[in-house]
Amino acid sequence: MIAGRSAALRSWFLALVFLEMLLACGSACRAGTQDSTATTPPPRPATPSARSGEEQDRFELGIGAVQGFFDVTGSFAYRRFLNERGPFERSAMGELTGTTKSQLSEGIVSLYVFFRPIATYRQSWRIRPLIEFGPGVHTVVQVASLEGFNRSSYKAKLYVKSHAYAGFEVLATKRLGFLVRGRMSAPSHHPFDYAQAAILLR
Repeated sequence: MIAGRSAALRSWFLALVFLEMLLACGSACRAGTQDSTATTPPPRPATPSARSGEEQDRFELGIGAVQGFFDVTGSFAYRRFLNERGPFERSAMGELTGTTKSQLSEGIVSLYVFFRPIATYRQSWRIRPLIEFGPGVHTVVQVASLEGFNRSSYKAKLYVKSHAYAGFEVLATKRLGFLVRGRMSAPSHHPFDYAQAAILLR
């Protein structure tokens, strides 16, 4: 008798489980049909620029202590704001740098794309943290004066690197500011890292 009741209870339990599975499958099928017929919203485009003129672009005139053979480098750059997409603002920059030591001189032409987290600063701030990263393409030209031969040797190479920057900006006026930052690069087969101070002309 007890065995019969146990078998009956098991049968009722299995029937309930099977019924719940059928109901769950029916709900999932209906949800899938609704999702497939729903209109998918178009992808969010990049936020168009709504910045004032001094926030759109700027020139940077800087000097820095570099890692490697050279001691100090000078730089001149033009930076342009592109857009905001997701959690980042994107900018492009072209830069000329030059340095010399002993009989060796080096000049670099660089192009960058930067990604800066929007949440790290506000445009209304006069002192802004600077945290950004991105790829850079560098054309490096080295000129070596051969001592005793009255002639020079030239060498040029192309490098593609990833860079990360950290520092801060100080905006003295709408048109003038100052920048202090450090840079780390990868790979490290040619040292590009520096600590830099620059004047911003916006």
